[in-house]
Amino acid sequence: MELRLNLPKSNTYIASISGGVDSMVLLDYLIKENYKFIVVHFNHQKRDDANLDHELVQSITSSFNIPYKYFKLNIKSGNFQDEARKERYDLLEKVANEYKTSHIITAHHNDDLLETVLMKITRGSNLLGYSGMQEVTKINPFTYYKPLLKYSKADLISYANNNQVKYRDDSSNFEDDYLRNRIRHHVVPQLNEENDIYTRIRNFSRQVFLASDYIRSQTKSFLGERNAFSLTAFNSLHEAIKWDLISYLLEGYDVQKSYEKISNILKQLASKKPNIEIKLSSKYVLIKAYDLVKIKEFSSTKNDEKVPTLTISHKLSNNPNNSIELCYNELDFPITLRRRKNGDVLSFSYGSKKLKKFLIDKKVPKEQRDSLLIVADNKNRILWIPNLYINQTLGQNNKIYLELEEDNHA
Repeated sequence: MELRLNLPKSNTYIASISGGVDSMVLLDYLIKENYKFIVVHFNHQKRDDANLDHELVQSITSSFNIPYKYFKLNIKSGNFQDEARKERYDLLEKVANEYKTSHIITAHHNDDLLETVLMKITRGSNLLGYSGMQEVTKINPFTYYKPLLKYSKADLISYANNNQVKYRDDSSNFEDDYLRNRIRHHVVPQLNEENDIYTRIRNFSRQVFLASDYIRSQTKSFLGERNAFSLTAFNSLHEAIKWDLISYLLEGYDVQKSYEKISNILKQLASKKPNIEIKLSSKYVLIKAYDLVKIKEFSSTKNDEKVPTLTISHKLSNNPNNSIELCYNELDFPITLRRRKNGDVLSFSYGSKKLKKFLIDKKVPKEQRDSLLIVADNKNRILWIPNLYINQTLGQNNKIYLELEEDNHA
């Protein structure tokens, strides 16, 4: 069979070549068509004969004077396939930077696409994930190309046989240790007996990707450069955009996402509770504070912020934005600066109100309440809460001025 790949010849490519039939066919094509490229080979050190793959790839690159980069991966823990994939991509991008190019090629083919879509459906994903993979994907500043995606493994074996392309079979591909292999060996053959599953999945992938791409454009348009949004505006969106918007935010903070996690977040946002805090990971929380929704960094301590200095004077401050005039007949000194406490009460001309109820009425977000600064006298009468409250029930005989100054040494 004949290959026709849609790859601009003006680019310099970083090509990931494993030594298997798919990547060796890609290597043969790039050589014959006179592309400019650098070969990268990874040894996962999972097979005793893995070094033979390296020797095969190196011998061909040496024969044609093609730059060759060889990496041994040493993955000890976690999901091996996921961790290996991340490390490969990191190294490919590192080599791309070294050669001052942003174009990376991998040899994924139609069988890989089919298996990936079925794995995503099995494990769960979002709309973009269910589309599998595309021939061209931009992950700034890099562009990943998968030019063999329209060809099946059988097509590539046929090409290799017709063109005397040397390749090696990875023995681990014939085992059932990984989900991808189990799908390849047991699920795909059954599906293919019913219909041409390869063509059907290719068409499915394209349609799902187009739908996902449009929805993602609406998400980005809604958010702009912000990582926060109005709940009222969010509630007016189509359900599909709501799902994608939460997914997009989680991706931006590198938070692992799932159908269950996104579903729970949407349920919490739709609840009548005005203040909600949802832990996303050990590092981030999602905050719902009345009409504002945002993601912020999680802090296990609340006392690590700088505390201002309280100054009491009989003279008007030069900084009116951070000071107030307080009228009184008698005060029980000393006057102190503290955080709010259970049972705090505010005094008004019409009576008293619990501070907690006052803050709710003022729609002060829950995350801000524990960080409020409270000025009180020795009887715990609250005199001043900056930007929120001044006690005007103390009389008119005397005046003092209270000022808060940032303490740079706190």
